Amino acid sequence: MLKDKNLLILSHTYNSFIKDPVEILAKRFNKIYVLVRHQPISELGNIIPLPFFKNRAKYSKKYSIDLTDKPDNVEVIPVSFFYLPNKNIYLKAGPRHAREVIKTIEKEHIEFDLIHAHFAWSAGYAGVKVSEKYKKPLIVTGHGYDLYKLPLRSERFKEAIKGVFNKADQVLTVSNKNKEHILNMGVKNDVKVFPNGYTKELFYYKEQEECRKKLGLPLDRNIIFTIGHLEVQKGYEYLVKALKIVKEKNPDILCLHIGAGSLEGEIKELVKELDLEENIKFLGRKPHNTLVDYFGASDFFVSSSLVEGNPTVMFEALGCGKPFVGTKVGGVPEIIESEDYGLLCEAKDVKCLADNILKALDKDWDKGKILEYSKKFTWSNITEKIAEIYEKLLK
Repeated sequence: MLKDKNLLILSHTYNSFIKDPVEILAKRFNKIYVLVRHQPISELGNIIPLPFFKNRAKYSKKYSIDLTDKPDNVEVIPVSFFYLPNKNIYLKAGPRHAREVIKTIEKEHIEFDLIHAHFAWSAGYAGVKVSEKYKKPLIVTGHGYDLYKLPLRSERFKEAIKGVFNKADQVLTVSNKNKEHILNMGVKNDVKVFPNGYTKELFYYKEQEECRKKLGLPLDRNIIFTIGHLEVQKGYEYLVKALKIVKEKNPDILCLHIGAGSLEGEIKELVKELDLEENIKFLGRKPHNTLVDYFGASDFFVSSSLVEGNPTVMFEALGCGKPFVGTKVGGVPEIIESEDYGLLCEAKDVKCLADNILKALDKDWDKGKILEYSKKFTWSNITEKIAEIYEKLLK
């Protein structure tokens, strides 16, 4: 039924949890158009080394759009407009986003049968306006900060986001915790839960020794791995402090971090202050398709997040046969439902995080059990259910 249809995706990025399911869904559609929100000022972050610009580099096309191995029937088009993420000023991003999306549709002569917007604001708002103008069904997926953070900024923001969800033909989200937040806003629409997932062709078990040799990593040290923006919500100061405790019992512990962010200077200063420079290595950004080797080289994955929807890296870790040591935030406890798959503690609990890292290092993990459990979270399985929603709306 979908083979002769065109899908319009509105999103803020085209990487990992947007890119991977879209490219699997592409096999079902005639054409998929992905209109990616782009802030032009972010490009200056790659040129001007001042904090204001540097901190916005992660929103530049270089980092937010990944065209690696993109199928021919997926067309990715940046939609550029200026906006500020500050407080209620960010409310203006919705109408601006909608105007630019409609201009792009007209300019590029985009024909579509269905709209799927990721994040309620501003892509979701743009989706509502496009749906109203072109009389096409709309799905909006709420992921994380658009549910936990934005509605708390003001009553105006809460009402705006509630309006987006109530005007959609179908609301999706990635965890039951998220669903609870959406319904507590006063949303009357049906909300279905589909967790994030991972691409089995990109994330799979690899021998640890092979990966360590490939990456030039020591064979005789315990290595843990973490990925994420160096921002407040990722809670890296708590991980660093936990590793100080871990080092007292395991002096050779090595933590590899992939990512960047506005707190990079502060976190590195804390690492230096706690004498952990030989124990924590910052590797910067790495291509998504190279991460399997870092998962493979590690003993397990660790997260110190303060807020999450349902982190894609959790599913990628499980897909590589690695346990997940993290925090009880968002939908994480819904996935790490047993200590067979990982260990969890409350966010900001440094001692508990340190204890769990030490416990995970001593535990004899059953990688076969982890790999078997991970199969239900492949994007192939998740997109099968999403495609059923698409077909229902197009009947």
